Amino acid sequence: MRAYMDSLDKLRGRAETVYWPGHGGPVVEPQRYMRALIHHRRQREASILNGLKDGPQTIPALVAKVYVGLSPSLTRAAGLSTLAHLEDLAERGLVVDEADGEQSFRLA
Repeated sequence: MRAYMDSLDKLRGRAETVYWPGHGGPVVEPQRYMRALIHHRRQREASILNGLKDGPQTIPALVAKVYVGLSPSLTRAAGLSTLAHLEDLAERGLVVDEADGEQSFRLA
């Protein structure tokens, strides 16, 4: 997650007026788009931290709390995204992996 966020910050500082992604249409306001992606990730991080306020949580439990109403077909992807956030939060000292064999996390 940290590398992704760093790349978004780097792109946000560039002067291009159009991005041509590998799929989808052109992004005609790239700095605005980058700000929206960064905001979304920060909001997701805040939701994960909020989900940990009740005590240690597993990734499936956090996904259920954070991604309310998520299609079951997207649960695995949401779990991987949540794990990426948790790894970044742990590296920053905000979250601790309980290392209890079930991969549960708690606030540091």
